[in-house]
Amino acid sequence: MKTSVSERLKSVTKNLGKISIIIIAMVIGFVAGDVYHRIMKSEDEKPVPMAQKKINSLRETSVAINERNELLIIDRQNGEYEIYQDSVGQVIFRLYASQMASEVTKP
Repeated sequence: MKTSVSERLKSVTKNLGKISIIIIAMVIGFVAGDVYHRIMKSEDEKPVPMAQKKINSLRETSVAINERNELLIIDRQNGEYEIYQDSVGQVIFRLYASQMASEVTKP
């Protein structure tokens, strides 16, 4: 049995309609997510000028290395601390070591 041209056209347009609805829904979801993240990013990440940032002294801060060689910077006043990956501590050590070595080798 041969299908008529109009029946073929109906089935093609029906399939195209389904595909276009799926694509439109995906685009709307992507755009909505992007807008949401841009709004949240603009609210959370307000830059603080350098003049307003507090510089901690050694009296206010302790530095330690834990058993996993992670760098800990501890606020002595309130006990809060930040943990850094072991490679951060190694980079800091290398910076100071190279600075000290250059001071020793300078004539």
